[in-house]
Amino acid sequence: MKILAVDSTGEVLSVAVGALELRKKSKKHDEALLPLVERLLKKAGVGWKDLDAVAAASGPGRFTGIRVGMSFAAAAGFQLKIPALAISRLAAAAGRSKAKNVLAALPGWKDEVYSQTYRGGSARDAASWTAPSAWPAYRDAAEKRGLSVVYGETTAADLLPVARACLAAKKIPPFKPFYLKPAGYERLRR
Repeated sequence: MKILAVDSTGEVLSVAVGALELRKKSKKHDEALLPLVERLLKKAGVGWKDLDAVAAASGPGRFTGIRVGMSFAAAAGFQLKIPALAISRLAAAAGRSKAKNVLAALPGWKDEVYSQTYRGGSARDAASWTAPSAWPAYRDAAEKRGLSVVYGETTAADLLPVARACLAAKKIPPFKPFYLKPAGYERLRR
């Protein structure tokens, strides 16, 4: 199964297909995404029509970055008549662990930490964010509860196993962004 994955939620834009991944640090993901995908497909020897699905990181992450990747996936899926999948970065992080009980954690805005508990590959609670000063105690408490903590950025390659599992189980997640917090401009209104 050939799935194209894109993650434009952070400073580094990444795209992956099969075992090949390309990354690019960019301030304008909207302008860099299509050329990077075309370079990836050419390097992988994969044509657009060879794709079975396209997956995008749905968040949590940068508001505009989420929109860029998901818009790309929606348009590509529509044009190619293939499934477009919205994949949580927290699910992708949890998938990197071989442990059954996992606290998936990602660096967030202003050093906050976004996290969510997974048991046997399924989310067991709502995602949350933790202040930088509270993260060490939160992490320690999770480890004391027997959770394996997986912390770090995700890339497009991390989305692929989750996307494959969704397609194999015929469980297509809702195609919607995963905003853990309101966008910066929305916070200013309050």
